[in-house]
Amino acid sequence: MRLDHLRYFVEAARSGSISAAARNVRLAQPAFSAHIRALEQELGLTLLERSAKGVTLTEAGTRLYDGALSLFRHVDQVREETVNAQSSLTGEVRVVLAASAAPLLAGQLYWAVREAHPQIRLVILDLMRVESDTLVTSRQVDFGLLPNVSTLVGAASEPVLAQDLYLVGRTRPPEAGEEIAFSNLQHLPLVMGGRKNQLRIEMEHTAARIGHRLNVVVEQDSLSVFRSIALSGRAYTVVPYSAFAMEIEAGLMVASRIVDPGIERTLSFVWHEFSELSLSARAVKEVFRDLVKTMMQRNQIRGRLLLASEAD
Repeated sequence: MRLDHLRYFVEAARSGSISAAARNVRLAQPAFSAHIRALEQELGLTLLERSAKGVTLTEAGTRLYDGALSLFRHVDQVREETVNAQSSLTGEVRVVLAASAAPLLAGQLYWAVREAHPQIRLVILDLMRVESDTLVTSRQVDFGLLPNVSTLVGAASEPVLAQDLYLVGRTRPPEAGEEIAFSNLQHLPLVMGGRKNQLRIEMEHTAARIGHRLNVVVEQDSLSVFRSIALSGRAYTVVPYSAFAMEIEAGLMVASRIVDPGIERTLSFVWHEFSELSLSARAVKEVFRDLVKTMMQRNQIRGRLLLASEAD
């Protein structure tokens, strides 16, 4: 299988159009199409469904696309390792953060890496858990900081931080102070993720154990939407403090720690089980470790530090 065929296939999938992809790589459309046909003939599979509106991936095409992205990341890593062995650290490092951690940590991480390793190009993504898992296991990112990853197949991990969950809204309900009993959540209108959302599953399991049901009135899968709905109406959401720390400390929202029982979620560094991190990615991870420790010492993060005293 030729790498140039794979690269043209990836470009076609990204562009959604053969003609647009051909323009992007500065190749005549007939020649570009010939590369795609050659790849399909070699595999004996249809990879792209053609229509008047463009192209879409078939099931086989989707599998090849994910594998190709992983392969090209590895090729880039090999090139960067060779260069980094002779000079200062360089290249691109891609990190995915839990959506609840990104507001507090993304900016701090960016500038800390920029200061420590100015030639590294840091790309930070913030996504919900399911999408983030896929990026890690398909090697489309170098590593992530994600919640509750013990069940993630094909991933290695290192616990970083344990965080309590808080009820957050524009105002506190009458039954809440700095803390609120879990049983009182059943009376409150909640904004949460859909039924496949990991935090929603954990919350509903806890509610069932104590004989209650959650009153989920709005289902969304975006933390920014949670924030907007809670700020705009009489509804609440359940998140780690870090998710809305800036809004809470600015007085726009209030938070009550959930107790009796309390719920704790663990954030961990996670990366592909069978892929060694590049020198640049390891350097970014070390900067990240030091950043979390420093922010904990300054009480800028609420939680319980789980990181070992020294890097592995």
